Amino acid sequence: MRKAGQRSRGSNSGTPRKAKAADTPADRSGLELKAWVDALSAAPAGAITESQILSWVEGPLRRFFPFERFLGSYGRLSGGRIKMRNLVTSGHQPEFIATLDTAFDLSSRGCFAWWVQNRAAFILDPAAPPPFATKRELDEIRQFSLGVIAAHGVVDPFANTGTYLSFAGVAADDPVRTRASLNLIAPVLHALFLATEQVGAPSVDLSKLTERQRQLVDLALMGLPDKTIATRLGISENTVGNHFRGIYERLGISKRSQLIAALK
Repeated sequence: MRKAGQRSRGSNSGTPRKAKAADTPADRSGLELKAWVDALSAAPAGAITESQILSWVEGPLRRFFPFERFLGSYGRLSGGRIKMRNLVTSGHQPEFIATLDTAFDLSSRGCFAWWVQNRAAFILDPAAPPPFATKRELDEIRQFSLGVIAAHGVVDPFANTGTYLSFAGVAADDPVRTRASLNLIAPVLHALFLATEQVGAPSVDLSKLTERQRQLVDLALMGLPDKTIATRLGISENTVGNHFRGIYERLGISKRSQLIAALK
């Protein structure tokens, strides 16, 4: 895995706003096309950062597609296993972010597996969950009060990479409009995530690290602090610090900012 990163912001106390009637064009799925054009016009361009993506999602995109919490990830699919390289979130609790795995088997998440197989938007309503939803996914919704979730993304079968998008706290009364909205949103956010990717090889050689050390590097690149990393791995913060000192020595650097800069 070459690169990983995370940007997140605190939860919003507001609830999703229902679309208001407006004198704007709409297609048969109920989409307000002018609102989408406005959002699309405000999308960042040029040298794009994850912070710019997040600002667009929380502002122009939310005005077109109301939601409470957002999660977007870019990663690689290989042998039925997902490895996340980027993670951008908005509104989710830190406790929820800490439960997310940087690598996992598709079989552990039924909704994700269904999406990879079908490449179609889906809606996960805990009041009437789809048959492919797992107990773990439903328990997460209840534990973190996520509400109704709508998700979609883009898979590149040639590179075995893709972007996965999850919007929590969406309205449940118009599934046709929700799916139509996601069909517009997914390719745009995929393109934005791709724009943050750098083609050049990293300036440090991760092959010098042990498997455990590479695991810590992956978590650090997601933006997780030592305390969260320690909790995720079931070790002490002192042990995390010792691991990073060993990582820096092997890679010929002196601090975490250098590590992150070298791998992004």
